[in-house]
This record gives sequence, structure tokens and C-alpha cells, in this order.
Amino acid sequence: MEYKRTTPVPNAFFDHWLPRLTESELKVLLVVVRQTYGWIDRQTGGRKMRDRISGWQLRQKAGLSRRIVTKAVQSLSDKRLLEASDYKGNPLPFASDRKGKKYLYYRVLVPDFSAKDSCAPSAPEPAHKGAHDKTNSTKEIRTRQQRTFSGHVAELIVRKAAFSANTDQDRPPC
Repeated sequence: MEYKRTTPVPNAFFDHWLPRLTESELKVLLVVVRQTYGWIDRQTGGRKMRDRISGWQLRQKAGLSRRIVTKAVQSLSDKRLLEASDYKGNPLPFASDRKGKKYLYYRVLVPDFSAKDSCAPSAPEPAHKGAHDKTNSTKEIRTRQQRTFSGHVAELIVRKAAFSANTDQDRPPC
């Protein structure tokens, strides 16, 4: 895969928003992501943060009607995922503000929690370990193994026998 011809999409869209967006909202959002993050800004050398996109372009690229695109843009604006503005950068949060404008500038807004959701935070070490602190427990915590199997039952029986033979070898004699 050639990564120079790809568009970076913020992890928050996959981790948090994907199950919460409608198909039309997702299509419109991905069109705006492609039109912004998918291009290099000639002035800054970095990814474009906003782009001028006409209503016709949004409809054509998303494959949606005018009414559906308008509803999707309004819904994404209400969810603080998309910002439509005029050429000066003044936000146009309502459909009535955007009506009649030939070109609007769209910008993807990435929520603040996206950085927290995409990576596991590191836990700080406690200042001291007291007698009643749960962190100094010597009890071994066993975690349950994830079981995934999509084969024949006989193969499962062989795997179980091999697993029990391995665990019996690790146990000390009584």
C-alpha cells in the first residue's frame, strides 16, 4: 500500500462516532475529510484544515440528495464534528445562514476526547504502598483467555487436550 495516496482519518471517528452516525452523516463527513486532510496545503506544506466545497460537490461525491446533504451537514454541525463557514471564517451554524451561498468552507472538528480514547492512558505510580493498599497484594490475578474457534469439533478437542497437557507440566507435584 502506498501511504502517500491515503487520507488520514482521526481515530475518534472510528472509535466513538462510527456507530453513532447515520449513513448520510458518515458519507458527508468522509467527503469533507477527503477534501481537507486528503490534500496538502501549498502555503503551509501541511494538511488542509478547511476547504471550499459547493453543495453540488457534496451531493455528487456523497451520492445524496440536496435535502439529505443539508440535514446531514446540520446534524454534524450540531454534534460539533463539522463547521461550515464563509470565506472570512465566520461560522454558519444554521441551514438558514448557509442557504443561498454558492461556496462554503468546511472544516472537520475533532473532539477533545479523541486523543484519550485512541490510546490507553498510563497509570501513575502510587506515592507509597501502605498496609491497606491493594497494589501491594501478592495474590496472583488470573485473566480469562479469549476463546475464538471456527473449525471442526475434533480440532477443538485436540487443542483442549494439548492445553491441559501443557498446564499439567507447569504445575508442581503435590
